[in-house]
Amino acid sequence: MADKRSGPPATPDQVGALAGWFKDFFRQFQLAWRLLFDSEIPWSTKLIPLATMVYLISPVDFVPDPALGLGQLDDLAILLIGMRLFVDVCPPDIVAKHTAALEGKAIEEAWTAVDNEVIDVEPELPIEEDKKTEEETL
Repeated sequence: MADKRSGPPATPDQVGALAGWFKDFFRQFQLAWRLLFDSEIPWSTKLIPLATMVYLISPVDFVPDPALGLGQLDDLAILLIGMRLFVDVCPPDIVAKHTAALEGKAIEEAWTAVDNEVIDVEPELPIEEDKKTEEETL
């Protein structure tokens, strides 16, 4: 029997890219999991992963699951989008703290918001500027 293959074997770059993608996905999942159980994250933000899981479990789908793999791909896309949205909506300093912990860095090295920097601006409307120039000319 002849050994039939569907195409050329994967190159090391392709295998490395796929392995990197799985590593990033797993790291993102760990980060989302840690944030989900962090008491500093508001409960309203924690509704995002809950809504994602409800969609995955519910029988209502954008693409039906029996549709030859497409149904599973849309579920995977919703999972990735929901997980990314949850991390993006969480406060950046808390995300940085958990990211530093996952990378084995000290929490002091994590990004923190600058509290003492204040930008004070007094906006002026163009109408007020016109009145000032009129008053100055009189």
